[in-house]
Amino acid sequence: MRFLPLPGMAILLWGCGGHASRIEKVPEELLRPKVAAPKVADRHPFGDVAKVRLGQWATYKDGERTFTVAAVAAAGDSLWIELIEETDPRVVSARLISPDGVVTKAYYGEVSRSGVKSTVEPQTLAQDASVRSGAKESGREADEETVPVAGKELKCRRVTVRFEDLEGRLTKEVTLWHKDVPPVYAGGEGGGLVRRTAAASTVTLVDFGSDAKPLLDLPK
Repeated sequence: MRFLPLPGMAILLWGCGGHASRIEKVPEELLRPKVAAPKVADRHPFGDVAKVRLGQWATYKDGERTFTVAAVAAAGDSLWIELIEETDPRVVSARLISPDGVVTKAYYGEVSRSGVKSTVEPQTLAQDASVRSGAKESGREADEETVPVAGKELKCRRVTVRFEDLEGRLTKEVTLWHKDVPPVYAGGEGGGLVRRTAAASTVTLVDFGSDAKPLLDLPK
């Protein structure tokens, strides 16, 4: 085996230094997973934001889906509302909504349960294509029902509404409301929605509160 003399070894080591051996810090934004943002409707599909207070949130279960609606920031008389799909990672759409329900801006991102955040991407606004039912109300009755929610017993206002469509078919919707539940998803005279049952679908309140903070780091 051939060895380099010490002066030669020193020159070789000196040649390995300098800028080529320096470790550059990668910007945090480049380390974040990049996501593709879906389109979002230009109308807010949930409760009247004019009746929502900053920090209010509610989590619901609809079949296999669990989601949260949260009022996380104010911008003048508009509110940033985050719709959060409670998966892993959590899928978040943050929407700036004016008092008349118009979505003026929207951003999309994902946040893992361990706290790793994706990039935040703008969402394209698309014309609201939702179709309203032509059924007319044919009857209504109200009573009370007590249901457990997140360790609390809520004495709710129960409203049963019957509808008849243009072909004479009858349907029924049963909703429960409570004054302490935030109206971020749906609100009425009796407060926020606790449960809605219509046809084969049931949406049920899981938890609620008033301490919501933004999950997404929105562009300034």
